[in-house]
Amino acid sequence: MNATENIDALASRAGEQLFQFAIDRGDMQVILNSLPPVTQEKRAALEYEIQLLRIISVGWAISFFLADDRLKNPVGQHFWENIRTFAGTLSSSASLTVGTDIDYFDIVKQRLDFYVGTLDSAGGIDQPTMAIGPAFAETCGDKDDACATLAGSKMFTHTIHAVREYLQAAVDQQDSISDRS
Repeated sequence: MNATENIDALASRAGEQLFQFAIDRGDMQVILNSLPPVTQEKRAALEYEIQLLRIISVGWAISFFLADDRLKNPVGQHFWENIRTFAGTLSSSASLTVGTDIDYFDIVKQRLDFYVGTLDSAGGIDQPTMAIGPAFAETCGDKDDACATLAGSKMFTHTIHAVREYLQAAVDQQDSISDRS
């Protein structure tokens, strides 16, 4: 393989691995299980919204950390294509269950717009989690819920740090491939 093919394969692999990370529920459950007991309805809302926040955080981190890198577009494209496929499967299953059309990818896009708008309106804050936590609580139904705010902040912070480390390794690998050619 030449350098371009190797970098394309790296971007594809990165997009797939970041997708798998975005839908993994293990650490989401750790965060949710650390919260005080809540009603079943509130727990369902927290689980639903934390999954959306995780997906959005990974997508946002790809754009943010690869802003000036040639991996940004191909990694982002592979990631979002995987999310679209995943969302299509969820939409079909949920639509059959509830008997009405559900477009999970549209919901992801709406939440992405909401969180990006939240960050934009927060201005140049040093800690984006200070804006994301309360916004997460709001999507869960109570913007003043300290536990939901904490859960959203933790998920965002954990996700951003993990994606940054992963992407740094991918950029280093890309540089190594470029240096060899």
